[in-house]
Amino acid sequence: MPSNWDYIIPDLTDLNQEKRIQLAIGEIRRSISTSSGLPSLSIRRAHRDFDVPKSTLSDRYNGTPTHQESHHHEHRLTNAQEDVLVQWIKAHGRRGVPLSASTITDHASILAGEQIGPLWHGHFMERHPDLKIRWTRGLEKCRATNLNRPTVNNFYDIYDDLITKYNIPQENIYNMDEKGIQLGVGKQVAAIVDRDQKAVYNVEDGDCELVTIIETVCAVGRH
Repeated sequence: MPSNWDYIIPDLTDLNQEKRIQLAIGEIRRSISTSSGLPSLSIRRAHRDFDVPKSTLSDRYNGTPTHQESHHHEHRLTNAQEDVLVQWIKAHGRRGVPLSASTITDHASILAGEQIGPLWHGHFMERHPDLKIRWTRGLEKCRATNLNRPTVNNFYDIYDDLITKYNIPQENIYNMDEKGIQLGVGKQVAAIVDRDQKAVYNVEDGDCELVTIIETVCAVGRH
C-alpha cells in the first residue's frame, strides 16, 4: 500500500491513546485517493507517526469497535446522563463540596432507576479520563493559602470595574459573609474531581449535612 502521504503531525503530548487512534484513522481516511479508492497513508506509517499499536489501529480502521463501544449496552446510564453527571461532579469539586465515589454511585442509581453496584464508579472513570480521585484538604487551610495580596487586589480591581461599568448605586451593593457548620465530624475523603483541579478541599463530608449561615450588609448600612 502506498505511503507517500505528507501531512503535519499534531502535538500528541497530552493526548491519550484513543484520541491518537482517532487522529490516525482520520488522517488515513483523508489520504484516500478519489481515483483508486486506496489511502496514501499506510497503517504501518500511521502507527509510528501517532504512536499507537499497529494491530489496534488496523482493527479500529477496519471497523472493530472499542471495548467501551462493545459493552455500551451494559452501561447503566446514557451518554447524555453521564455527561451531565461529569459536569455535576466537577462543579461540586470546585465549590468545595467534592463527592465521594459512594455518593456519586448513589446519584447514578437514582438516574438509572435501579441500584448500581459499588464497582461501577471505576468503569465510569475509565470512560471519563478527565476525572480523578484526590484526597481532600480542609477548607481553612485552602482559604489561608488563597488569601494573599495579588488575589485580594485582583478582586477589588474587578469590583471597581463592575461598579463603574454598570453605575451601581451604594444601596444596591451588599457585602456577604457565610459560615458553614457541619452536622457531624468532618474528615478527609477520597473524592472524584476534575483532573485539572489543583486544590481539592471540602466544607463537608459527603455523608454529613451542612448548614450555612449567611449575613448580608448593604453599603449604606442596612442589614
